[in-house]
Amino acid sequence: MKRILTLALLLAAVTSFGATSAGAQETGERVFELYTGLYVPGIDDLDNDMTFGVRFGGRPADQFGWSLEAGYLDLNQNNNQPLENFIGSANGYFLDADAIWYIAGSDFGLFAGLGFATVDVDIVGTTTDASDDALTYNYGVHYAWNFGESYLLKPEIRWRKFDGDTYEKTDEEYSLSFGWRF
Repeated sequence: MKRILTLALLLAAVTSFGATSAGAQETGERVFELYTGLYVPGIDDLDNDMTFGVRFGGRPADQFGWSLEAGYLDLNQNNNQPLENFIGSANGYFLDADAIWYIAGSDFGLFAGLGFATVDVDIVGTTTDASDDALTYNYGVHYAWNFGESYLLKPEIRWRKFDGDTYEKTDEEYSLSFGWRF
């Protein structure tokens, strides 16, 4: 339910800017973005929670671009779980590098890339280290609504596959970014 509500809010916000949308991002432009959204871990032991971060990217060709992303999330254990091995908190940090294909030169982009993630897990009442560093693979879709001379609003859906020692799941991230083109 929380996921559907977040997607509905993202689409409503984006639609409100659609009428004032400028043309597609120019070839050679760069963009800096701040984003926030909903993070859905691939394991039910953790609650869905908020994610935050920054992105920097460019569009060297009409149909191709690139993006670098640094993100953070703070998860807690799902309230339905027993209190033994209770997760006090789980903090995650992400770095992603993506290649983007802009379909037919539009602002609708499909992307994929590699990344690195580190998750620090605090298990209450133990000295167990449940932290993990992982190579990640990510892919997704976004659409950039350009408005004014220098601004954009971009909803994005990203799937992140972890290839770690203790966590090998695919997580989902639904975000909305506000960016500056230059």
